[in-house]
Amino acid sequence: MPQIYRLENYNPELKDVSLIVGDGLCSNIYVFGKEEATIVDTGVGNRANPVFPQLAELGVMPENIKQIILTHAHHDHAMGAFLILEHANPKVYVHEKDTKYIASSFGDALVMVNEGDIVETPIGAFTVYWTPGHTTGSMCLYNPDHKMLISGDTVFPDGYYGRYDGESGSLEAIIESLRKMTELDVEIMLPGHGSPVFQDANSHIKLSYNQASRPR
Repeated sequence: MPQIYRLENYNPELKDVSLIVGDGLCSNIYVFGKEEATIVDTGVGNRANPVFPQLAELGVMPENIKQIILTHAHHDHAMGAFLILEHANPKVYVHEKDTKYIASSFGDALVMVNEGDIVETPIGAFTVYWTPGHTTGSMCLYNPDHKMLISGDTVFPDGYYGRYDGESGSLEAIIESLRKMTELDVEIMLPGHGSPVFQDANSHIKLSYNQASRPR
């Protein structure tokens, strides 16, 4: 069963933020708040990765789920949203350039976002940064008060970054997206896979940019 981590145990800036770690090919699921919860990425939604048992353990009932943010439309991040929508009525935020894959499936729940848009969460406002490369519509979200970056599959810890060999991937685009992320002041990074970074995330982002920019 997926494991749950209450992230305030690792950094007090992450009060009311929890991480559900999926089994197998499944994204991290971040849960912000409890009474009016925001869920960032939703996992693959298969039998090995149910969503509601873990949400119930966190005290988040279906009626508490107010919004879902998908960092991109790949199935390992997005398919769990359909499980949630069977029992809840949240808005689902997706970058406009990735909505062609799933827009019709979300219907009136869909909210298309673009560069510079603001998404409010229980721990504060996050600005949308369009970071293509892994997919055309990949995005990161940044909160300057907590110096926190939700990085999806654009950038990972320890110099890693998202694959760019998929249908709408691009090496040139992901290098530029990583360069853009180096301009932010990031202490905490919540990636789509792997462990969060709880301090000095800037150094991890710069390493990823340098690795991606190496001559091939």
